[in-house]
Amino acid sequence: MLYKDTIREKQLLKLAAQRGVCVSIFLPTTPLTQAAQADRVTFKNLSKAAMEQAGAIADKRQIVAMTEALEELQADDEFWEFQANGLGVLVTPDSINTFRLAYGVEEAAEVSDRFHLKPLTSALQPMAAYVLAISQKSVMLYEFTAAQELEELDVSDLPADFSDVTKVTLQRDRSPVGKLQGDEGADVLQRQFLRGVESAVRPIISGSNMPLILATTKEFQSMYQSLNSYELLVEQGVDGSTEGIEKEDIRQAVLPITKMLRQERIEQWVELFHQRKSESRTNTDLPTIAKLVLRGQVSHLLVESGAVQYGTLSDLGEITTSDSRSANTYDLIDEIVIKVIENGGEVLGVRREEDAPKDLMPMAAILRWA
Repeated sequence: MLYKDTIREKQLLKLAAQRGVCVSIFLPTTPLTQAAQADRVTFKNLSKAAMEQAGAIADKRQIVAMTEALEELQADDEFWEFQANGLGVLVTPDSINTFRLAYGVEEAAEVSDRFHLKPLTSALQPMAAYVLAISQKSVMLYEFTAAQELEELDVSDLPADFSDVTKVTLQRDRSPVGKLQGDEGADVLQRQFLRGVESAVRPIISGSNMPLILATTKEFQSMYQSLNSYELLVEQGVDGSTEGIEKEDIRQAVLPITKMLRQERIEQWVELFHQRKSESRTNTDLPTIAKLVLRGQVSHLLVESGAVQYGTLSDLGEITTSDSRSANTYDLIDEIVIKVIENGGEVLGVRREEDAPKDLMPMAAILRWA
């Protein structure tokens, strides 16, 4: 099980507004408790490196306070026992925040007058999905996480099986059920069953930005789609009854669907980019995008997740680049990403191994107006 933390846009923006001595540490971790000791060693080394950098902008008292906070976290056995695939630790002389992430991150120890937050933005729009597995004898709602794990969710009112809703043991029972008989009666009972499932699942997934994938027979998929009220129900599901199927088999079947959805999302973004390009509403130049962002002109941003460009951004949108990081610079791409989110725009981060046009890397913007 992954012990991951959630982060909301409001919380991210609050962290982005923090100014002063800000230390950001990120590292890949393992959910295997017996292997966590190596992660603690990595964290200790990154903490030491960060405190060495912090000496350029922090006084002795601040260094002591942050060092003590980091050492306490490093020594917390219970904390390291429950990890996910990545960890972010944000420290100031007065506070420490930790984020256990479902996805892996690259090692980083950043010190500046603001936090390095780009590794957290993937948690806002993860490539995750709900998976609803339905058979006559069982119903399960899972979350397919960004780490490609299938985790069962607790849904209090979810029907245990077909008979839990219909009070009929077999859906194809040919004996009269009230005034309903044969196939007509079976269809009505199937819909009754699926309405009960949909009603129980709806409060859990409502308001989410994650797609819902059905894992059930084609007949049940068609019926559920006709009853569904969730906008992000995926047309393509996992075909076949999940009765007696191992969770790992369901996970393997879901994996190509989520990859397809991810690629569709990138392709839709690129298609919109080319539509707006003919209207002079796109840009791929980092210095120009920086100015456009401060005007609130960027509505959609495509960014290479691993790309970094150190420097500073003035209040007028002028950037000064640097070939190396220091306590007096920060990641400009990170800063632009945050500004887009602050102005109500959408950010789509893509990894280098994903199929996205190279000419749009490391950053491409779609504008609200020309």
